[in-house]
Amino acid sequence: MNQETPIAVVAGIGPGLGRALCRQLLARGYRVAGLARSPAASEDLDASAPAGRYLALRGDLADPAQVDTAIAEVESQWGHPAVYVHNAAPFLMQAFLETEPSAFETLWRTTCLGAVHGAQRVLPGMLQSHRGTLLFVGATASVKAGASFAAFGSAKFALRGLAQSLARELGPEGIHVAHLIIDGIIWSQRTADQLGLTRAQCLDPDAVARSCMHLIEQDRSTWTHELDLRPHLETF
Repeated sequence: MNQETPIAVVAGIGPGLGRALCRQLLARGYRVAGLARSPAASEDLDASAPAGRYLALRGDLADPAQVDTAIAEVESQWGHPAVYVHNAAPFLMQAFLETEPSAFETLWRTTCLGAVHGAQRVLPGMLQSHRGTLLFVGATASVKAGASFAAFGSAKFALRGLAQSLARELGPEGIHVAHLIIDGIIWSQRTADQLGLTRAQCLDPDAVARSCMHLIEQDRSTWTHELDLRPHLETF
């Protein structure tokens, strides 16, 4: 991207990919807004980012009013975002008959409807400048929903369908829409504690973030729509 001091919004900044991507965007000279439900998610980024280059946003992606308020704050301080990353990742692995419809709906609202809210809010500015990137982060379940993943797989399938449609609709307008399939578990200490996995069995968050940066900064003559990433030990 050639615009001066581009602005990126990362929705979903947990301890794995979200924070790693924010750090790499900052290192590349972007102004970065990190959106999360809890302000604690941004504490380390607030402390380490160059002055005036990181904005901590709090909001629920499932609530369009909260998304509107968050993006309005970005626009009032910096201008229109050139990059929007939907990395919200609620997880549910549960037998179908044990899954309450309310839990199914809540997961879908954050995973897919939240992406709709964010994309619709940032797109007018992108369309005005005829450039921008929407990056949707998916999972193995985006293409292969296993047993006990009815809710999670349905939501991720829906997110992938949204990305496919938007890529075809918005590409001619200069907007790059990409879908990233995370086929495996992203490493964090919490992952190690909860699942007992080693680093070799997981995706390194900084490496995944580098792939995201590649998608974000691709020349429009060679856009990638979908990219899948997995550790070398992962079966597929």
